[in-house]
Amino acid sequence: MKLFTSFKLACFGLWSNRLRVLSAMTGVIIGMFAVIVLSAIAIGVKDTLMKQMGSLGAEQILVMPGRLLDTTNGEKDLLSGLTSVPSTLTYEDAETLSEKEHVKTVTPILETINIAKYGEKSAQSSLVGTTNQFLRIQHAELSEGRFFTQEEQETKARVIVLGNNIHETLLDKKEDSTEEGNQENETKVESEPWWKRIMDKILGESASAEEALTLVGQTITINKEDFEVIGVLAPNATLGSSTDNNVVIPIQTALETTDMKNLTKIIVEASSVETVDQVDKDVFSAIKANHSEIDFSVVKQEQMLGALGKVTSILQVMLFGITATALVISGMGIMNVMVMSVRERTKEIGIRKALGATTIEILMQFFFETLLLCVIGGAAGIGLGYLFIEFWNNNVDIFALVLPLWAVKLALYTSFGIGSLFGIYPAWKAARMNPSEALRFD
Repeated sequence: MKLFTSFKLACFGLWSNRLRVLSAMTGVIIGMFAVIVLSAIAIGVKDTLMKQMGSLGAEQILVMPGRLLDTTNGEKDLLSGLTSVPSTLTYEDAETLSEKEHVKTVTPILETINIAKYGEKSAQSSLVGTTNQFLRIQHAELSEGRFFTQEEQETKARVIVLGNNIHETLLDKKEDSTEEGNQENETKVESEPWWKRIMDKILGESASAEEALTLVGQTITINKEDFEVIGVLAPNATLGSSTDNNVVIPIQTALETTDMKNLTKIIVEASSVETVDQVDKDVFSAIKANHSEIDFSVVKQEQMLGALGKVTSILQVMLFGITATALVISGMGIMNVMVMSVRERTKEIGIRKALGATTIEILMQFFFETLLLCVIGGAAGIGLGYLFIEFWNNNVDIFALVLPLWAVKLALYTSFGIGSLFGIYPAWKAARMNPSEALRFD
């Protein structure tokens, strides 16, 4: 019963000093908000990267230029990086691998930076030479048009598939080349209602329901070579590899029209998960036979996922350190506020003790005040964090924030722990006051 009385008096004490309590609670709210949001960011980033890497297929093996060092366990040390050497991987290496047993597909990839031109306009792009397996291997999709065929690849056809950003950039910057076209546009704008013209200026686009333009079927120039646009890739701006700024052409065409003669990487797909280890050994042996030295690395998908897991774990530890610092600072702030509150309420404490309140009752009253302050602030911070996560997931497409149940429990337990830890000193200070000295305090 006395415990309940102390709790009730603590509630009255907080309410009578609500403005000061609210300012002290702000630190806890921010700290709990940080716990929820940063935990959701860490888990969201990890899940997104793992899904993107895992979606490439457990059967895939990546061949890269440069040498990866081995760890003490004999595994590839991806975190230490590759040795810096020029690529010596060739298209002939890829053809050799395609003849190996249990190899389903081999996708050579050549990447370089080029300028794509359409009329008087241009855009810097990442030129990717590859095979007709690119869409399936990269899990990319087309928004319009088609991808090039095996026949077009073998005949070195001058066809190209544009990334979404390149397509939009060349279209948005396209201007009418004749004065007549400009006059027609001006006449059309003037004939539109005033509210449509205002919307055009605000949004920077036409408010009319005209059919969107496309470059499919048009000709663009790269390296003084003309290419026919046959398709446009769907936008996929993610944390993983994006194709938005790519222009994709057949690998044979890329080797003929660019200065690049060596591949950036080779993606090998095993026929099944069970044969991955055998294919991994066969790939290494086959390429080694074509090279004078081992200046390449062969990495399985599970090894890349393991390295990615280590990186995201480091990210989680870093975010945990940030939130722990924020919580300690907020706890110190609350303790200072409660110490000031005890000092200002010295006479109140003296009167209560003179009327028969015990040391334990005084201690529990101020302890409950600090505890309630932290718990209420923690609940408010969790609520704000949840609202932020919902807003992010509904409006941002880069990656989704994931709020696990353990993060909510951690935030609640932490707020309770902060209240308990930083509430002891103010409560003990109040409980130890001498009644006669407290009554004389001015």
